[in-house]
Amino acid sequence: MKTKLTTLLFFAIFLSYFSNSTSVASQDLLTLGDHFIKLNNHDAAITEYKRFIFFHSDDIRVAETYNQIGLAYRSQGLWQEAIFAMRNAVLNANTDEQKSAHQLDLAVTLIASQNYDLARLELIKVMLRNTSDTTYKRSLFLQAVTYIYQYRWEDARKILKDYTTDESLNQLFEEAMNLPQKSTKVAKVLSAVIPGTGQMYAGRWGGGLNALGLNGVLGYVTVDAILNGHYIDAALWTYFIFRRYYMGNLYRSEIAVETHNQEQSQRAAENILQRLQKIAKKK
Repeated sequence: MKTKLTTLLFFAIFLSYFSNSTSVASQDLLTLGDHFIKLNNHDAAITEYKRFIFFHSDDIRVAETYNQIGLAYRSQGLWQEAIFAMRNAVLNANTDEQKSAHQLDLAVTLIASQNYDLARLELIKVMLRNTSDTTYKRSLFLQAVTYIYQYRWEDARKILKDYTTDESLNQLFEEAMNLPQKSTKVAKVLSAVIPGTGQMYAGRWGGGLNALGLNGVLGYVTVDAILNGHYIDAALWTYFIFRRYYMGNLYRSEIAVETHNQEQSQRAAENILQRLQKIAKKK
């Protein structure tokens, strides 16, 4: 009888000790992970965080740990891994407010990885939930950012009416919507008539002059071969050499215009985002 009591007492003490040591171990894993984050050793931090989740899958801190893993991946530019971890953070959230917070982090990551439509979907979910005023306004802000990155100026301005009435911002939107855009059709017609002029029209003078000179020389060689009766040489030269550079000139004129328009829109977006950043700091 005494032996049984001694054995039971031993197991009771052992289980109590094991339970306490497990709790300490879980805390140590998170602390170690946070320590590695401060050292910018993201891979080591991710390992410790994953170890914590593996051993303590029922812990209330699992959602936050998944989010930390996502942030660590995001710091390394590993977008898919970050998105996957942050989705797990949302799924394991304990409260609506925590879920919203993790969805906002997920939306920022989706924006950074240029998944604008998916980011907006997460933000809409947050806005449909009964959240705090601060969370709602941040969702509005990020939703507008997705539209700005897509150059959907009117959609962004419409959303931001509920966020700010800043006149300078409104003026920047007006300028963005009235940007002088160049036409790819005009560029191709110009380059078809005089090679290189389509690129010059798009502001690419170096490429335009190069195309003009190269196609001029190749055209001269072709015409000279015809005038001298070397028709087969002229035909081969035209088909294999001149045709290639002439068609390339048309293609590059189109690309030059698209690049020009993209750069114009990108500058407008950067100006709007810089103004938005200043407004956000005041709020």
